Order: sequence, then structure tokens, then C-alpha cells
Amino acid sequence: MPATLRNGKSLPESPPKPSPSVGAFTTTQDGMSKQRPSSYLLLIYPAILAIGSLYSVISPTTFSPTTRPLAPGLTSAHEVDHMPTNYFSGKRNIFNVYFVKLGWFWTTLAFMLLQTTTRPHHKYSSKHYIQAAVRYGLITLSWVLTTQWFFGPALIDRSFTFSGGHCEPQLFNESGIEGALEVTTATSGLTCKAAGGVWRGGYDISGHVFMLVLSSSFLLYELYIADRHSWHPSVSPQAAAKVAHELTTEERIAVGGWESETVARIRLWARYFLYTVVVLDLWMLMMTAIFFHTWLEKLTGLAIAGSSVWATYFLGDILEAWRSIVGGL
Repeated sequence: MPATLRNGKSLPESPPKPSPSVGAFTTTQDGMSKQRPSSYLLLIYPAILAIGSLYSVISPTTFSPTTRPLAPGLTSAHEVDHMPTNYFSGKRNIFNVYFVKLGWFWTTLAFMLLQTTTRPHHKYSSKHYIQAAVRYGLITLSWVLTTQWFFGPALIDRSFTFSGGHCEPQLFNESGIEGALEVTTATSGLTCKAAGGVWRGGYDISGHVFMLVLSSSFLLYELYIADRHSWHPSVSPQAAAKVAHELTTEERIAVGGWESETVARIRLWARYFLYTVVVLDLWMLMMTAIFFHTWLEKLTGLAIAGSSVWATYFLGDILEAWRSIVGGL
């Protein structure tokens, strides 16, 4: 029977305890099946890239490097210097400098806030947190190998130099012969820039596309898993916050242990922060699609990110042993 408050209002019974997912569905105690997010939802990313790239071609006022003739010897339009015609077409815009460049910090922070405010059922608590940590480790490993370090230079730097790219001294380099030598021997975009050079001539996989797709899809899938494993999967944090102040401790226990109003609101704001990171990821993905990289460079970044996400969350549909380790949807 539903619990009754002192003011006569009634509350719903405790929601059913979460059960492990089976195939493409999550089965609840009442026998109903809740369909999980499909892998086809990942198609939103090529759609965003296609729309952005198309807009860059047809817009008469938008300068897109992908539609401008390249300078001799350049294979990536990303390297062409130009005067920004839009705030987001300049690399120094505030979102690029403080959000995209620090993207994995914001992703990690959103993930940690989500996990620390998630209340999985005590029977699944340890398993939930261990598997969440494993998935975070796998996704982070993909980010590190692709953009930071791959037994030396990162994958995107290795592909750039393998395809003929190199670091060139800038026209007015004041560092002399020694500085020029340091520039020409740089093996990554970061060391090239630090030495005062320009990274030119190769196939430049879009690290922005890779990171933004990886971050947003990872956070959305983790949010779904966290809510599915929640002690109250059918009660939103907002609903809990609205009703918690009317409960005594005894009444709260009677309806399954809803948290206090303060805790509920913290849980709600943690999710607001996650939504903000995801929205900024998608917005900056669109800006990257419009203003930077060639089609193929963007698609390669997308393919690497999509493969990492699929292996983490959907490979378990084929390999049950993998699902037992990483969990998943």
C-alpha cells in the first residue's frame, strides 16, 4: 500500500529493485521490459558532421577551410591560416580554449559527480562502481592512445607524420639554426608548436571530433546505466527533491529510503552539470564540422571514437564474458 504523509497525501510504493539487463532490454520486477538505448543512436554524430559540413559549403558568409583551395604542398585545409569570419572559426574562442582543450577534465568531473550522487541498490553497489570504473578506464585509455601517447607520439601524430606531415619553422623564426633544427625534428603537434613551428603537410585526424564524440556518448550512456541501477530508478532527482522535505525519517524509510531534500538537489545539479557538458560537446562538434578539417579527417576521428564506444558498451552483446567484466547497457 502507498505510504501516507501527515498532511494526508499519499506517496507511491517503493519502485521495483533494478535487475540485470538481458539482451536489448532491462527487465524489472513487475515483468515489464524497458528498452535500452540503441547503438543506432550513435548515428546522430555523422548527422551533425554532415549538417555542419554541408552548411560550410552552401553558406555564402561562412569561411570553411574544407572549401578553400589549399596552399601548395598542404593536404589538410586545417593548416591554412585565415582571418576568422565567425567567433567560433577562431581557435582562441573561449569554448575551445577552456572547454575543448580541457575536455577530458570536464568529462571526468561530470562522470565523478554522477557516480558520487548515484545510489545503486546495495546488492549491486560494489559491482556498479567497479564496472563504471572499468568503463571509464577503457574510454580514457582510448583518449590517451589517440590524442596523448601511443608508445611515443599519439595515434593522430603518428598518422600525420606517416602520411608525409612534418613540423616547419615559421617564416620569421628568431631562434636561429638550433631552433630551426629543433622544429624540424619535432614528432608531435604539441612539441612542434612548443618549438615555434607549424604542423603541416599530412593527414590530420580530427582530435576535436574524436574527443567530443567520445565524451558526450560516454556521459549519456553512463547516465542511463546510473539511473537504471539507482535505488529509485523510476523517481527523478527533481521529484525526490520536491517531496523529500515533507517526509519524516520514518516515512522516508517506509517508501524505500528517499534521500533528504539537500541530497536530492545535489543529485539533480550533478545531472544538470552532465547535461551542460554534453550540450557543449555537441555544439563544439557542430562548430568543428563547419570550420575545421576535411571530410575524411572528421570521419576518421568519428570512426575511432565510435569504435571505442561500441567496444565498451555493445561488444558484450556478442561476448558474454566481456559483459561480465565491463557491464554495459
